[in-house]
Amino acid sequence: MNDFDGFDVRLLVDEDGEWIAHFIELPNISAGGATSEQAIWELRIAWGLVKDSYRAHGEKIPTPTLKEAA
Repeated sequence: MNDFDGFDVRLLVDEDGEWIAHFIELPNISAGGATSEQAIWELRIAWGLVKDSYRAHGEKIPTPTLKEAA
């Protein structure tokens, strides 16, 4: 199991030169940083907090569907 539970991550550079990392299937979960490594690190933290929120609300944590369809 990887840090992102099977979700694929996309890395982009914004117009200010900052790196943005987000899940392809969950684009609202994203994080940024001065380097790609920092953006990935911040996304790990964000994903952990999102999962904590799902658990706290008794909701099912999303799973990747693109790979299931392939």
